[in-house]
Amino acid sequence: MRSRLRRALELLDWLDEHGTALGELTQPALEMWLEEGTVERREVRALLTWARGRGLVGEIVVPRARIAAPSVFMTDEEQAEQLHRCLGDDSLPLDVRTAGALTLLFGLQHTKLLELTVRDVMDDNAMVALNLAGHRLPLPPEVARLVRAQRDQCQARWQLDQTASTTPWLFPGQEPARPLGATYLNLKLRRHGIAPRAGRNNARLVLATDLPASVLADFTGTSISNATRWTGYARRDWFDYIASRTQI
Repeated sequence: MRSRLRRALELLDWLDEHGTALGELTQPALEMWLEEGTVERREVRALLTWARGRGLVGEIVVPRARIAAPSVFMTDEEQAEQLHRCLGDDSLPLDVRTAGALTLLFGLQHTKLLELTVRDVMDDNAMVALNLAGHRLPLPPEVARLVRAQRDQCQARWQLDQTASTTPWLFPGQEPARPLGATYLNLKLRRHGIAPRAGRNNARLVLATDLPASVLADFTGTSISNATRWTGYARRDWFDYIASRTQI
């Protein structure tokens, strides 16, 4: 909210400097103001929506920011090495190994990962799957072993601390009532040599070459629009692009 208010004040100050009333703001002038500043200026959309609803401005709109194509990747060798460490290096913390493996294999967003509870681990002793917003994600045996261990560890902790939390998070934070923070998880993975952003991009690109957007969205717990962009990237033969970057 504070950011939206700042953007509103920035636009009004800019109009003041140019001797222009809010009602005289045109689409070209608005787009020029947006291009001169940072992407945060697009948060002025809230002000203009409010003003347009009250007849204070004309039919002007804030264009959607162009979403940049992903540019951070790793080589197949780096991805395989980091995945092997997650699966087999007992010196790493269990939550790092589990979150790292799920990121490197399935490209899961950390915000989605941290919404999981121990009840989202579907285990019939023959196969382990994760419940991602109602969609079942089967896990390979080695990853299933990690997820089981993480579930059991957090289940035991939660049973000792139920008075402090009503939700048995799969990745609990320092405070039992809250899951681990996404920023903290990202830093923790990087501290132990796991590159979450590059690993997630690699995994999604590989999956997008084989899966339609609707299935990719269900499989990774991402939005259909995001999944559609990834299938588009894959069709443009990004493997050649990645290979060329590693040779620079």
